[in-house]
Amino acid sequence: MAVNFGEIKRIDIIGYLERIGIRPVRNYQTYALYHAPYREDRHPSFKVSRKKNRWYDLATMESGDIIDLGKMMYNTSDIMEVIRHIQNYTTAELVIRERLPSELQGERTGTFHNVTVRPLSNEKLLAYLGSRGIDRTVAAEFCREIHFSLGCRHYYGIGFGNVQGGYEVRNPFFKGTVGQKDVSLIQMGSHNDLCTVFEGFMDFLSYMTLCRRSDFTPFAETMDFVVLNSVSNLRKAMKWLAPYTTVTCCLDNDDAGRRAVDALNEARDGIHDASGVYEGYKDLNDFLRGKRFCP
Repeated sequence: MAVNFGEIKRIDIIGYLERIGIRPVRNYQTYALYHAPYREDRHPSFKVSRKKNRWYDLATMESGDIIDLGKMMYNTSDIMEVIRHIQNYTTAELVIRERLPSELQGERTGTFHNVTVRPLSNEKLLAYLGSRGIDRTVAAEFCREIHFSLGCRHYYGIGFGNVQGGYEVRNPFFKGTVGQKDVSLIQMGSHNDLCTVFEGFMDFLSYMTLCRRSDFTPFAETMDFVVLNSVSNLRKAMKWLAPYTTVTCCLDNDDAGRRAVDALNEARDGIHDASGVYEGYKDLNDFLRGKRFCP
């Protein structure tokens, strides 16, 4: 089971509790108040913020997101076990209630609102991914369809969740970020020792497509993946890469990609540069499409 932690963290806690039969004692405009669902709580002291989508235990002073709550409710520190408990909810349409700052490249900074996250099904978006050589089933598994308003105009695009609960968003005309920009972590199972790093999510989708076509040896089930979403996020990625004994780099064949590999080699052992596999191509997506460097 592939897990994108940012997407899981976007799940509405109040909606999840409702789905499993836990209802608030009192509802307020900005929060809901419950009996704590993981301990005896005679006087309701468990608060869930509607805006921040975080919970607070007023009696124990503990707080967190939905994954932290799952650890408490299911009495486990195994994140994958927590995910298994809530995985049926992840296919539902998610409504992001809070306003999120715009980081659209090439667009005037503004505020996104009316943001919704849906399963990827829009034919125009799927056709765009098809033009990039991406397998539809791969795209549907790892991406979502993001709808949002900016000013008076409505937009939609392909969304790829990051560890902060934001989304990298792309359509044929722009690429940007809904929410805070950060790396993406995709875990394929528990306790994998191998991790592969990509610069952007199109390269990750290209890798998974190549594995699906058997052009690459399908090692995907035995490794996890980190997508930088920008080489400027390399420092942020270090803590997510720390648990893995071997890190394979599938970064761009340019100066920025080479500098990133050098920085990783200086910071730790176990770094393998795989860019030679697609030598002559700018990145994995160009390799997938057979689009070589211009002479």
